[in-house]
Amino acid sequence: MLVTHTDCRIISPEGIMTRERLERDVTIFSRMLALRGIPEEGRVILKAANSYYFVVCLFSLCNIAVSVTVVDEQTVLDEIAQIYDEAGACCILTDCDPGLSDASVILIQDLIQEEAVHPHWVGEPEIHGIDFNKWCERSDALILYSSGTTGKPKGIVKAGSAFMDNIRHSIHAMNYLPSDHMLPVVPFSHFYGISLIFSWWLTSCSLIICNPKNLWSVIASITKDRATVVDANPSAFYTLLRMLNRKPEQLEMVKESPVRMWCVGGSPLTQDLEEKFNNIFGQPLLNGYGLSELGNVTLGTLECPQGCGKPLPGVDLKILDAAGEQQADGIVGEVWIRSAGCMEGYLNRPDLTQSVLQDGWFKTGDLGYLDDEMLYVIGRSGKTVNRMGYMVSPVYIEDRIGSLGYRSCVITLEDEAKGTLLVAFIESEFSQALSVLRKEMNRVLPSYMFPDLLLPLAHFPLNRNGKVDRLEMEHIALEKAASRKV
Repeated sequence: MLVTHTDCRIISPEGIMTRERLERDVTIFSRMLALRGIPEEGRVILKAANSYYFVVCLFSLCNIAVSVTVVDEQTVLDEIAQIYDEAGACCILTDCDPGLSDASVILIQDLIQEEAVHPHWVGEPEIHGIDFNKWCERSDALILYSSGTTGKPKGIVKAGSAFMDNIRHSIHAMNYLPSDHMLPVVPFSHFYGISLIFSWWLTSCSLIICNPKNLWSVIASITKDRATVVDANPSAFYTLLRMLNRKPEQLEMVKESPVRMWCVGGSPLTQDLEEKFNNIFGQPLLNGYGLSELGNVTLGTLECPQGCGKPLPGVDLKILDAAGEQQADGIVGEVWIRSAGCMEGYLNRPDLTQSVLQDGWFKTGDLGYLDDEMLYVIGRSGKTVNRMGYMVSPVYIEDRIGSLGYRSCVITLEDEAKGTLLVAFIESEFSQALSVLRKEMNRVLPSYMFPDLLLPLAHFPLNRNGKVDRLEMEHIALEKAASRKV
């Protein structure tokens, strides 16, 4: 698969880079990496922030057909050491030296400096385009590490051909156009970000690179760089709406921008965010569902924006109850998926692989339901808890509160009297809103599901994935519960 496009640009803080400039940089970086002795059968860890040179490094590693292990830029030292050893990596390619004495480290800045003098010591390279053919033949072409929010980080091994086929199906479903300006407000080191990088390249459109942590710069990019497709997680959209509501002039500029698709993924889209966004912009948030283990599964589109959309080609869905019985349309259960884009397995963890894969079906651990072939996902199934003799699902409570227009996070704590204490955090800057919510909750929740504590938080803490940091919320809940007993 020799990729030769005619029109594709990267708009970034480093400048506007053409396809020809990218291909030249990838050719030079590929040669410099090969000269450093990286073997074709090797495995390289890529750890860097969103930037033009992240794309150069990613494509260079693919171009020399090594196995690419991508980790989040905020991964701590102990985790990096563990991943380096577990993956059997030959080096770490990074924009910040992790300080591992036993690891071979290549700094991206060193390659950039060497590139500046490259023609003087080796001559101008002959550009042949970027060739992903050999990389796609690898069964371990891409290894993605989970954030570790649900336990020990896991290496998810992806075959190159399955990964690329999933990207092609996604491009066709979303109807990306060569005239699009794609703006990913997500980390490039996660599947969501990597999938958008390859979607941009295969579509041959323009890619806008910004700092996803600086949402004011994102707003500027939407208007200044004429974004047409914006992707972000729900937390980013919540924050963007709050920021824009305080700046009417910027809000009007964004509303008048050429964005034709606002896309959301990474965690469940709540009803209140969906409604707030639609009321302000008059456009839907196109929700998608996917996992690093499976790739993109369903995608909401302009033609079919309901729920998380319909399954991509090669994807089958079923909803099962706790007894393993298939559920009818509209009935909530656990989502199981069979996909051509499924992972090869968890790195060095055959036991864990077998625990989630049964006869080709992947057990997602997410709750959802089907309706007219559309998938609706409401959140992680987690564990139901016993409360006053009833089995209670925190996810269900969050979903019911969401139907009232409030974003919530329900934490469960052990309690001698009730079995379980329910602490519901509401994202709101106004504590007086809780008195209204308490009355409304009586309409949607039975008494045994009513939270013991209803607490306002101006902003939910986020983990490095941009999702709600439930561990931090649990610590806060423990403190609040302890002070209540004093």
